[in-house]
Formats: sequence, structure tokens, C-alpha cells
Amino acid sequence: MKGFPNQVAELPKIADGIKCLVDIVDAGRNGRDDGVFGEGLVRARVAGTGHKPKPIDQYLAEQRLKSASNQSFRTTARGLRELYRIMNLIDDSAGPVVVTPLGRTAASFSGKKWDEKQTDFWRGVIRDIEHSDEHGNTSHPYQVLLRLVARKPGITRAKCALALEARDDSAKELDRIAALADLSESDIIDKLGVSQSNWDNAKKVLPKFAEQLDDVVRSSGGTFVLADAPGKAETTGAAAAVAPRKEGARNPAAPRAPKSSREVTPETIGKAGTEEKFGDVPLPPPGDPVAMAAAIKSRGERLKRHNLMVKEFAGLFTKAGSKLYEDPFDILALFAEIGVLVEAKTLDGSPADERERVREAIGQLLYYEGFLTAAVAGEAPICKIGCFEEKISDDHSKWLNKYGVAAVWKADGKFAGDELARDFLGKLLPEFK
Repeated sequence: MKGFPNQVAELPKIADGIKCLVDIVDAGRNGRDDGVFGEGLVRARVAGTGHKPKPIDQYLAEQRLKSASNQSFRTTARGLRELYRIMNLIDDSAGPVVVTPLGRTAASFSGKKWDEKQTDFWRGVIRDIEHSDEHGNTSHPYQVLLRLVARKPGITRAKCALALEARDDSAKELDRIAALADLSESDIIDKLGVSQSNWDNAKKVLPKFAEQLDDVVRSSGGTFVLADAPGKAETTGAAAAVAPRKEGARNPAAPRAPKSSREVTPETIGKAGTEEKFGDVPLPPPGDPVAMAAAIKSRGERLKRHNLMVKEFAGLFTKAGSKLYEDPFDILALFAEIGVLVEAKTLDGSPADERERVREAIGQLLYYEGFLTAAVAGEAPICKIGCFEEKISDDHSKWLNKYGVAAVWKADGKFAGDELARDFLGKLLPEFK
């Protein structure tokens, strides 16, 4: 089972902590020094002052009398720095701590009232977390968590720790951990060969993130079901997703759209997107008005291209007889016994931009598949498509395929795709036969 930092799980405190690290780095101090960072965390009230709270200066004075290994704020500092590294908020791989642009954006939320903008930001950061074990097996633990909750509605918070057991994001691994979820906690621990403390630590943070982001609904008994849509944890809707089917009710094997989505046509699809929420062009940190203006202009231009591509691709599904839905995804095309989930990405032609857009596409598709599995598709299969403005590299295409995502792109004014796309779409769309 993969380890995961568990010192702090409250997202506002995580923002306060990275702001503390930004201040240390910008002042020319050593952000790698656990004493410096740890004391800063105490003063920022990210780290506490013991089981019986006491004045900060008194607490720090008492802690300094202990050996470094027994100063509790140092442990908090190490754990938080590891979490920031995993979240890509810092880079400390080559010497001094460097706070990334993503980290500085996170720091800008420190002390501010929680709002939708912060929710969207943290969801993106946590969704994109990649975590590897000692054997080099890599997964996206938060995406795995949501897929596990979708597969096992009513799962306990403790068993959500299994999201860190998955070696990768594959369906095979999801099947394996879902089967483990049917066992008792003690049997799971024995089967995995982990210590009780490791198991207890594994269940602390990711479920807490999911609750704060309203991606799950937690019952009074402490069990979880997935929200109808990311960020919309309405108890009635989520409960309906797992309620027993009444006689004469619709076939649960038939795909359906989530309640939060809109039915659209090729003419109306893609009009709800705004430049603020369009992620293909990330905005720079505040403070550089010239760079900000250029990014906003580029974002507007690419949003227009994105929406035109979505409309054109959606038109193919309508001609083939599907119903169309959007929000939170770009396209959900529903046929009688299958659904096609599409995320569209514009490109600027650079390898770096392609890399970021491919990472975003796979993260979104796996994330949405997680809540689609139970709340939308029933037992019907969902085909996942990353649709790009131009052909992506073969390496990226193969990587997407590894996780069940097909690549489609525009070429000579038409849509084309890799072998998996032709396999997915060949029976649905004439263009891919």
C-alpha cells in the first residue's frame, strides 16, 4: 500500500501552509529546514500547540529544549512538504525549495473565504496527484477513490484507504481493490500485510478531501456514496443512485445522464463554457498584468476553437442517433446500450502544451468515469475519448490507451483516431469504420 502524508487534511490549512512556505522562500530562508518551516507552521496556526493548547511562544520555547527528533512541528513540516511535492506545489528535488506557479496560486487562497473558485482549483490539484510505490507503480489515488466509491456505494470511510492500495488506474486494479472492500477491515489488513498504524494513516486524508470538495456524500453512519456530479453532493440525488430499483423502473443497464447535466444539440453544446473555467490556457500568478492579459487573450481564442471542435464532433454522434449531454464533461453521447464520454483539448503545437493537455484529459476522463459508473451509466459500458486539435504523439496515444482512453484528432478537416478509437467508434460512426 502506498504511503500518503496525513498531517493536515483541511484544505484551507493546506493553503495557509504553502503561504507560509512562500514567505520563507521569498525571504531567502531555507524552506528545507524542518525547524524553520515547522515554527512557521505553528505561528500560522497550521500546526497545533499540543493536546492542551498553550501560547505559541511558550510552546515553541518548550519544543526547542527537546532534541530535533522529538520536536513535533518538524514532523508536521516534513509531512506537509511531502504533500506539497506530491501535489506539484513545490519542487525540492534539486536543492532549495522552489514554489511552483501552482503553489503560488494555492498560497493566494490563504486566509480567504472558501468559494467555488477554490473548490475548482483544489479539485484539479488533487485529481491530478500522481503517486508511486517503491516498485515504480503509479496511480492517481483520488481518481481511484472516486471510482471505488462509485463501484461500492455505501463503502466505509476506513475502506476508502484501499484507494492507496491500487497499483495503477487500470480497471483490473479497481476490480481487485473493490473485491477487497467486501472483506472486514481486519481481513483486509491481514491480506495486505500492512500494520494497523499504516492502515489508520491511509484512511485519513483522501476521504476528507472528497468531503470538502462535495464529491461524496457521507451518511450519519459514516459511509460514502458518490455525489451526482463533482462538487454537487446533494444527499437526495446521491441516495437515489444507490436506492433499490422499484418494479417497472427503468433498466439500470441503460446509460443515462446525471441530474446535473444538460441535454443539448450540436447547435447548443459548448455554449456554457466560460473563459474563467477553461483550463487549456492556465493563467499566471497575479502580479504581471502583461502576462495576464496575454494569457486571457489566448484563453479566449482557444475557447472558441475548443467549442467549434466540440460542436463538430458532437454532430457526428447526433447523426448516428445518440442523445447529447454536457456538464461537467464536454460531451456525453448516449446510445441505447453504450455511452461515449469525450474531453476535448486545444493545442498550441508545443510538446509541453501537449503533455499538459494529455494529462488533463486522462485525469478528467478517469475522474468522470468514476461517478458515471454508478450514477450515470448503470451497468452500461462507457467509452472514454480524448479529442485533440491535432494528432498527438504515438507515445501519448499509447499511454492513454493503457488506461482505456482512445485518442481522436482533427486531420485535413476530418476526425481521425488511433486503433482503440476505431475499435470504440467503428460500430457507431461511419467516419471511424
